[in-house]
Amino acid sequence: MQYLKLNLGCGNQTPENWINVDYSLGSQVAKIPLFSLVNSQLKIFNLTWEENIFIHDLRKTFPWSDNEIDCIYSSHTLEHLSKDQGHYFLQECHRVLKQDGIIRIVVPDLKEFVECYTRGEMLAEDFVKKLEVWQESNQQSSLKITFQRFFSFPHQCMYDQDSLMRIMSNIGFKCQIKKPFESEIDDIKIIEPPDRTEAAVIVEGKK
Repeated sequence: MQYLKLNLGCGNQTPENWINVDYSLGSQVAKIPLFSLVNSQLKIFNLTWEENIFIHDLRKTFPWSDNEIDCIYSSHTLEHLSKDQGHYFLQECHRVLKQDGIIRIVVPDLKEFVECYTRGEMLAEDFVKKLEVWQESNQQSSLKITFQRFFSFPHQCMYDQDSLMRIMSNIGFKCQIKKPFESEIDDIKIIEPPDRTEAAVIVEGKK
């Protein structure tokens, strides 16, 4: 029987043996013939998108059946959804996971940013920028500024350890806080970039 693993909001992190899912404009237009060549000249997107990404809007019902998936990994995606959208996203994760299936969620740590500011390690004027709740358009091309709303995804909700643990536990996951690369996922090192675990909350749980 095939072992099914979802990488939700994969970006350009698309390891083999995972179903790598994204819905950003970049992942969609990457499927257009010759787009990579055009993008290399115009620099519309900074990322190089793989053509094998499975396209799905993660704000909507997942296209997988109940109790079908063995493992779900999602890094720096949940915070780009609103509070209600994020809750629905996690409910869908719970629905499609098999019993004892593994889920691992990585998000920026709001508490870490706040403490960094209160310690005087971050300027007040940089605090909101660090939270990424808005996007700066200075020094961007006119083409990027015009179409920014199509490929700019600011943070819509922020979490700390307590809030993410509470939400996931209420949905039905048996959760615990994890350190980078500390996981029951065998190939965690190929899917979890070290830089994405800095100043981050990592919660891993089972259904």
